[in-house]
Amino acid sequence: MRRGQLFWGVALLLIGALMFANTAGIRLPNGNSLMSLFWPLVLLGSGVYVLAGVFIRRNVETESARVSLEGAREASINISHGAGELKIHGGASGNDLATGSFMGGLDQKASLNGERLEVRMRPASEFVDFPFFGMHAQMDWDVALNASIPTALEMNLGANKSSINLLDMNVTDLRLKSGASDTDVTFPSRGRLKADFEIGAASLTLVIPEGVSARIRSSIGAGDVHVDSSRFPRQNGLHQSPDFETAANAVDINVKGGACSVRIK
Repeated sequence: MRRGQLFWGVALLLIGALMFANTAGIRLPNGNSLMSLFWPLVLLGSGVYVLAGVFIRRNVETESARVSLEGAREASINISHGAGELKIHGGASGNDLATGSFMGGLDQKASLNGERLEVRMRPASEFVDFPFFGMHAQMDWDVALNASIPTALEMNLGANKSSINLLDMNVTDLRLKSGASDTDVTFPSRGRLKADFEIGAASLTLVIPEGVSARIRSSIGAGDVHVDSSRFPRQNGLHQSPDFETAANAVDINVKGGACSVRIK
């Protein structure tokens, strides 16, 4: 049984029992209504729930999976990932677009649209989590992608830690949305691409390989952005390499965020 279902099942039974006792006129020896015990019992139950989250972890199985290319010459991949650690890098080859290990299992859907393979990857199970109580399912993913296939990559990340190494990848477009996360992204060393980031209370580090030009725009709320100005001088409200417009290898970066910390180097 899911721990979240158990918690709410017990809570509803408790509320129902106390309301029934109150309607029936059952009183404590001191004359108080049984409903007066409600909040003390809720606090005690929450304390037990917190301690259980510290000492008891879910037994979540790890699944090995692959996504076949199906003869496609290009691909788009949409990855959704919640609590846990996400690693994305090159390494898949042959007839595979992606291979990897997926704690908690993988729900994947792929459809071939002409010569373009469109893939969606997300956790197989939907857990009811209570991160503020310390109860969560740790879902660690390690995903290898085929570096020879032109790929548009879109990621929707929750409260996780992500290491996304695209150094040897052929990425044509990158979009990333995240919440309370810690994310490191290394851009490809070849080609031109557009990269959009929308982050919440997060830490984001972007690594631009040597020999790759960049144009960097940022709109940050209660946070800070640090850009290596020796490589990407600031001019006209943005940071840009002098040869950005003509460089064979370049990344056009747009970052929007709230209370976040962004480092671009």
